[in-house]
Amino acid sequence: MLPSLVTLANLACGLGALVRLVEAARLDDPNRLAAAGWLLVLATFLDAVDGKLARLTRSTSDLGAQLDSLADLVTFGVAPALLVRTLVLMEGPDLDIRMHPRLLVVAPVVYGCCAALRLARFNVEHAREDPSRDHSSFVGLPTPGAAALPISLVLFYFAVADPDFVFGTSPFLVHAVRVTTLVSGPFLLLVLAMLMVTRLPFPHFVAWAARARNPFQRLAEIVILAGLLLVEPELALLLLSILFIAFPALLGVVRAVRLRRAASRSTA
Repeated sequence: MLPSLVTLANLACGLGALVRLVEAARLDDPNRLAAAGWLLVLATFLDAVDGKLARLTRSTSDLGAQLDSLADLVTFGVAPALLVRTLVLMEGPDLDIRMHPRLLVVAPVVYGCCAALRLARFNVEHAREDPSRDHSSFVGLPTPGAAALPISLVLFYFAVADPDFVFGTSPFLVHAVRVTTLVSGPFLLLVLAMLMVTRLPFPHFVAWAARARNPFQRLAEIVILAGLLLVEPELALLLLSILFIAFPALLGVVRAVRLRRAASRSTA
């Protein structure tokens, strides 16, 4: 029962974030968007824990796997897309930004549909595998990894205006960050949607943290990351999500281009 309860807690965080979005729009309170973002960060932690917990307690099951996918669809497929959309709708007019209304509908819908496709493909391709076996990598960007970027971007949107921000920010920089976030948000959802349904390999973050040829080096990396999270969590989460998505994606594209060139040369 314990792993399933953790998965349900993940789902509860996703639903709680959706409630916060409704409250933010109804009460015209943008700060509730940050609260929704932090609920989704907690859900990401719970999602990383439930699978490990199931394997440690030897309680993996098909029910748990399906429940995890359903929870991920709500928490990482629906909530982040609506989080970005709500931010643009609420904050855009104040910064004189008016996105195309159909784009603000199409981008979240495409993102959510691709998240569903990504989860369904994973379930089909791994249906006959031993559920107690951990994965070191994924085919296509995993939904929690995809959700991490829009979530951290929204959190950074509010954190950059903090007068105690570690780098110190001018009004010009705050305005530039906020305008860039609002303008790029819907397009970012479309890019992440495409990455979820590609065949590009992406690492499993928990497996990366747990497995290392040099445990001392990996421990030092985790300590440094934890320090950044304690100093400026929003900035650290944003940088971590960008590295997690951009670096494997670029490597995968370069590898695919090289393989295609090699295949064309061999047939020439």
